[in-house]
Amino acid sequence: MVKLYREKISPQADILEAELQDMTFGYDREIMDPVVAVKKFGPQHCLPVITNNEKVVSGEEIPAYMKELQILREDWQAYQGDSCYVNDRGETC
Repeated sequence: MVKLYREKISPQADILEAELQDMTFGYDREIMDPVVAVKKFGPQHCLPVITNNEKVVSGEEIPAYMKELQILREDWQAYQGDSCYVNDRGETC
């Protein structure tokens, strides 16, 4: 499960939440103090932080991870029906 740890007032976290909502991606949100975040995730991670099982992402890693989540969502949606899917390489189900 994807979880977003953020400060209550954070324009960057607001953008991340909007992106997750636009993707209709299920996630949990936890409001957290930055000092608590350092204790929980270590000094290499600052808020906002996204976790997914054991994966912890923050800072410059977030844009690439959001793209990864978007691809995961698209793949999941492509294979959820009783139809055949043809990808960009012409491969079918």
